[in-house]
Amino acid sequence: MLKQVRILAVDDEPDALDIYHDAFSSVSATSGSEFQFDVTLRTQGDQAVDAVREALNAEAPFAVIFLDMKMPPGPDGLWTGEQIRQLDPDVNFVVVTGCFDIDPSEIVSRILPEDKMLYVQKPFHLPELRQFATALGAKWHSERLLRKANAELEQRVNQLKISEKNLLHSKSELENLNNQLMETNHALSVLARNLDGTRKESERRVLQRTRTLILPIVEKLLRDEGIGKYYVELNQLMWNIENLSLDFNSGASSAQPLSASEMRIAAMIKNGMRSEEIAKHLHISLSTVKTHRKNIRRKLNLTNSGRSLQVYMTSHMGLE
Repeated sequence: MLKQVRILAVDDEPDALDIYHDAFSSVSATSGSEFQFDVTLRTQGDQAVDAVREALNAEAPFAVIFLDMKMPPGPDGLWTGEQIRQLDPDVNFVVVTGCFDIDPSEIVSRILPEDKMLYVQKPFHLPELRQFATALGAKWHSERLLRKANAELEQRVNQLKISEKNLLHSKSELENLNNQLMETNHALSVLARNLDGTRKESERRVLQRTRTLILPIVEKLLRDEGIGKYYVELNQLMWNIENLSLDFNSGASSAQPLSASEMRIAAMIKNGMRSEEIAKHLHISLSTVKTHRKNIRRKLNLTNSGRSLQVYMTSHMGLE
């Protein structure tokens, strides 16, 4: 598909405009060219400025402007070129003149930049015009593609900068979150230790009050002959209270709990009863009593100890 090259030709001479028309309307482009010409003709500078403004508003700018320097009675080519350059910084000029009273350096200084301008004197020929239009049109399209590529590149760079900024912000947020989690974890650890200490202190106080308030009552009841039938149960209650205190102070009791039968026999041993008396009182055999005594010593870690079971019971199942 041919690329369009929009051309604006500005000249007050009708013959010159006819040449422009013939040069760019009779053929699409020079042989083998990839460009197609679209020419607009104006006779005065102010008309040319209006045409450029309208083309820009329609988003169909001119690629090349052939501009005559002398266009009476209106403004000259220098004024026209300056006005157009302010509107369109990308258009290429071919300055055309039949006079020799204008210095080309002055033209270039007033219609910058220099790389977007050619200078030719009248008379000119059709092949020259087509060659100028083709070369400058190709340059205009290349520059337009380059500007588009640069704009896209700049946009991507800005997006990358934004992404990098967001990434740094996310990294900062993650670091802050990590610090907060570490601080929270430390605070929870301290709180857990404080709660554990508070719990142990509360248990200690409860056990202390239990020993202080309940054990004296239990001991008083044990000395009352009227409730002798609850003697074993009261001794067992005393034993359990003492065991709780031992468990709390040592962290874990090294002795295994006694069964109800073993607790009854332990209470009788503590009261000074012999094995035969216990067997008769409980209506069990003497060997059964001895087995219970053996199990009691094992559970109280007295198996290899020469310590008297009665002495141990007295010191651990009641206050002396």
